[in-house]
Amino acid sequence: MNDVESPIDLRNLKDALEWQETANVKRPWRKDFFDYYVDLIRPRSSDQCQILELGSGPGFLTQHLLSQLPNIEYTAFDFSAVMHQLAQEKLHASEKTRATYVVGSFKDAHWQNTLSQKYDFIIIHQALHELRHKRYAIEFHKTIRSLLKPNGCYLVCDHLCAPHAMQNDQLYMNKQEHLQALQQAAFKQIKIPLEIQGLCLFEMNVI
Repeated sequence: MNDVESPIDLRNLKDALEWQETANVKRPWRKDFFDYYVDLIRPRSSDQCQILELGSGPGFLTQHLLSQLPNIEYTAFDFSAVMHQLAQEKLHASEKTRATYVVGSFKDAHWQNTLSQKYDFIIIHQALHELRHKRYAIEFHKTIRSLLKPNGCYLVCDHLCAPHAMQNDQLYMNKQEHLQALQQAAFKQIKIPLEIQGLCLFEMNVI
């Protein structure tokens, strides 16, 4: 099975700007997920809290969390330097001191070696499908386990393959496929705290 080619190149400024301008317009309910992350993280962020976002894009989530949670340290990982540039433009000076930007692709072998620590929370929001085929999901989730601290939390939000959502069943997974991939990566007690308009959040704690 071949990978599913992307119709856009988010390393290109024009494509990145178009994605930035339309993402929240197309799906205004993205903010409901962002607010859920804030409420989840806040009780555990009284001391320094390390957060990793994979596929961080133009920094909407980065800015939202840094502005709401003053004690977090944020690592944004994305394959597009252009996206990182757009993301940094959204932050105040004090927020920039708590943000680290890493250029890398989670499709590359040993991509996790570019990260030098473990994290309390790892979030991948609307980017899991950038693996470009669902068959890679299990190994990806296994890699995430190695990056989480004890009692760390993994948050996966992506489009479902469903009649009311996405139709490409090679790129996107249905709800059961998501659950099976996470279970095969040894995640347990999987929650689905939020699902809106085909966008579904899976929440796992390392026990």
